[in-house]
Amino acid sequence: MNGSVATPGLRNNTKGILWMFCAALFFSAMVALIKQLGTRLPSFEIVFFRASLQLAALFLVYCRVGFGALTTNNPRLQGWRALVGVLLINCNFYAFTQLPLADVTAIGFSRNLFLVVLALIFLGETLSVHRLVATLVGFCGIIIIMRPGTGVFETAAIFALAGAALGATMMVLIRRLTASDSNLVMMTYPAAAVTITTMAPAALFWVWPTAQEWLLIVAMAAIGASGQWCLIQAFRLGEATAVAPASYIRLVFASIIGFYLFAEIPDWYTLIGTALIVVGSLYLIYQEERTPKESTVARTPGDTH
Repeated sequence: MNGSVATPGLRNNTKGILWMFCAALFFSAMVALIKQLGTRLPSFEIVFFRASLQLAALFLVYCRVGFGALTTNNPRLQGWRALVGVLLINCNFYAFTQLPLADVTAIGFSRNLFLVVLALIFLGETLSVHRLVATLVGFCGIIIIMRPGTGVFETAAIFALAGAALGATMMVLIRRLTASDSNLVMMTYPAAAVTITTMAPAALFWVWPTAQEWLLIVAMAAIGASGQWCLIQAFRLGEATAVAPASYIRLVFASIIGFYLFAEIPDWYTLIGTALIVVGSLYLIYQEERTPKESTVARTPGDTH
């Protein structure tokens, strides 16, 4: 159930980057729905709905394919991924309900700096010059947008930064687990953990959704699950340090959605920073296609312990 894209001639890292672009689009749409729901519903409740509806959909899939497909070949890493997933989704959902979409997205991209270090240590990947350039160019764009010292860093921004560090950890765990577990399994354990851990706080702060909010909740869960599938597939095909910088394109989507849906007007800093992010992402794709295939073949994540 890997769902590989039929793109003959494209190297694995390039395929991974394209999957990351798809994930970015889905996640940007999801956070727009989160922000809308967050105007009235508590973040714990939104997180609970996001995870529990995905878990319910996965249950129907297992009823068809058999629950033997639920078996993981690496329960220890799945356990760590579930724990990280619980912390990550709660940090991110809270930040998105409190800050402009573009600001949270920009802060979240600092995870790629964490990822460079983690991938070198735990995945044994090499940091090529063009990957480093793409990451730094994209991060320069983020700094321009954030403009440290102008009020971006408040309580919610701390949660966004924590989410960035957790996001980098999650990427490394996904990269390790794609060698042994299916996408279906990798979507199940975090969803179960988040559902269980948010059930009590969601009940404590419960607010009954309106009919319109129920529609948004279902759409959020479906779009979020699609984005998660694309993200896993991206790291299944490509190396973490090659794929991650492509996620900068999320800032473009977030700025557009924030403008049209929430009247969050991008200023010149946002436009200039976004331009750098796009340039960095396109440069990465171009260089990955020029790199000899021997250097883009991903190491099996299980090779490093």
